[in-house]
Amino acid sequence: MGKVTDSLLSGVTGKVGNLVLYKQKGKTFIKQVARRSTEYKPSKLQLYSNKAFVEVQRFLLPIESVLAVGFERFASGGKRGIHLAMSWALKHAVENEDGIPRLYPGKVKVCDGDLDLSPGLNLVQEGEGGYSISWIAEEKGRARHSDLCWVLVYHPLSKKYQLIDEGVFRKRGKMQFTVSPLIDPLGAYVYLSFYRSKKYKGRSFSESICLGTLA
Repeated sequence: MGKVTDSLLSGVTGKVGNLVLYKQKGKTFIKQVARRSTEYKPSKLQLYSNKAFVEVQRFLLPIESVLAVGFERFASGGKRGIHLAMSWALKHAVENEDGIPRLYPGKVKVCDGDLDLSPGLNLVQEGEGGYSISWIAEEKGRARHSDLCWVLVYHPLSKKYQLIDEGVFRKRGKMQFTVSPLIDPLGAYVYLSFYRSKKYKGRSFSESICLGTLA
């Protein structure tokens, strides 16, 4: 760092080439911009983390609007539903396999909350394009018969999904649905949750559970 004594430069501030001129207490100083001695190279851990981030983002981005609803209660401070879902997936749904991150869709959460899931959940095919989900209807913990069933059918390869958010009441113990002809059952994952609506407070969910694939 040097002090400028030339009156021609005394009123100049800013960056000129690899030099920076700035004022301090009415005096003008000049310093050289620091340069990296070696080219930056990310570590193996950084490379792995970047790849894991890309994998999770690729899977969740097509259902961003669904995640906005499923994580609405916890979104705050600039964090949206997709941010919360990605954070969970990076911690719980990605496995390190010989240095390569692998995402397991069955461990992904598409919504979260403190309601209880029902036990005995079972996904069954009923004819062409038709399916049913059954469970044991009981009120335990924070589960109520008036809770509604919420189902997401998601085909990550085609990035298409079907959301059934006006399902049957929990007390029914069974829900039947038909898959959209736009969705290929092969490789389509089914996620289920229960929710209840509160006036002026939006929806309260249970955490989601993946029931596997349709085919």
